[in-house]
Amino acid sequence: MTRQPVDMGEGRVLTVLFRLGAPAMISMFFETLYALVDTIFVARLGTIPLAAMSLAIPLLFLAMALGKGVAIGSLSAMSHARGAERPERAKLTAAAAWPLVLLLISPLVLLALPVCNRPLFALFDADPVLLRETAAYTRWLALSFPFLAFAMLCEGILFSYGDTKTPMRAMVFGNLVNMALDPLLIFSCGLGVAGASLASLIGWALSGAIMWLALRRHDRDRPGLIPTADRRRAWPEIISLGSPAALSMLIVPLSAAGLNWLLASFGPVYVGAWNLSARIEQILILPLYGLSSALIPFIGFNLGRGQHERIRAGCRTALYGCYLLLVPMVLLFWFVPEHLIGIFRPAAGVLTAGAFALKAVGPGYLFTPFELILTGLSQGLKKPRYSLMINALRLLALRLPLAWIFSRFWGAYGVYIALSVSFAISGLASLGLMRRLLGKVSD
Repeated sequence: MTRQPVDMGEGRVLTVLFRLGAPAMISMFFETLYALVDTIFVARLGTIPLAAMSLAIPLLFLAMALGKGVAIGSLSAMSHARGAERPERAKLTAAAAWPLVLLLISPLVLLALPVCNRPLFALFDADPVLLRETAAYTRWLALSFPFLAFAMLCEGILFSYGDTKTPMRAMVFGNLVNMALDPLLIFSCGLGVAGASLASLIGWALSGAIMWLALRRHDRDRPGLIPTADRRRAWPEIISLGSPAALSMLIVPLSAAGLNWLLASFGPVYVGAWNLSARIEQILILPLYGLSSALIPFIGFNLGRGQHERIRAGCRTALYGCYLLLVPMVLLFWFVPEHLIGIFRPAAGVLTAGAFALKAVGPGYLFTPFELILTGLSQGLKKPRYSLMINALRLLALRLPLAWIFSRFWGAYGVYIALSVSFAISGLASLGLMRRLLGKVSD
């Protein structure tokens, strides 16, 4: 007999969203720690291992985009089906998602083989030693992709039941294991940079196993393996709902590469300063995306139930919650940026530029709650293209052109100011789209 930890269709909206959102935010925070922890330990090996890790990271972004896209598409479909009291549809979606993600991610897994990854990295015309280190890191990284995708899919299934606590526990445990294994495998076992990717593989595998066991223990829907005809017929809905989320994730590294290229023309100090400030922003802001993720099953479930006023109340409550958490963070960016950047002990020039970057971007972040709520709302309403539109607007149509224009007037500091302006414009555009979507949701 299945249990629903949080009844998304009944009770105070504030209470329901808190019970959904708080664990989701913690889970998102620990999910971001994988790359940060690996980077800290690999940096101690020297410049070449760190560069090898950097060369392979785009593959990780691609795998995460595919896995997260299928997971979010499945979550949207399953939440709506549960609200509409169509459990058989939700079960079919859960079973269909895993064969689909395996099909999409299998070409990337082949990069674990040197015969596949060496020609790819040789395109960068890099030093042979760097290529050897990159191949060593990529071997375990590529093998970790199915485990990563499986964990994301199980997380989506649990979210559709209103269970965000189990994914939180699984993500925390997997990350702690990764933290413990990193120094052991990298240094004690002498695996070097390959130890970091192996530790991540084990961490993701354990997280996925914990969530799968929870699904099995409570007799909930679980991922299937065989792509039967019925399951293949569920693929178009999963793809249509999940592909905008995947594309949104893929835009991020593309935009970041453009900014790095522009800042590099002013010198490595400004590239390093932006990367450090972005890391601080990620640690402090990304947990808010957990609240946006929690909004997806809430809205999808209540859309299925036809409880439209509850959807509007959920968006208002989530918006207040975002500002309650965001304002103290922005005040830290504004008043003590040097202390935040100083955590990394950078050189004096990097510290000054990084502190300015944080201070400049702070006001722009005050507009991000509209974008966060729009993301959860559009995905829950099964209209994910709105979220993709806003991401493309901010990261490509606004951020890069504005950064180039402002840099003509204020140098590298103009690039940092452009980030804040792009946040403000996309936030206001998100507010307009959010009002439009909510206006279409009527009893």
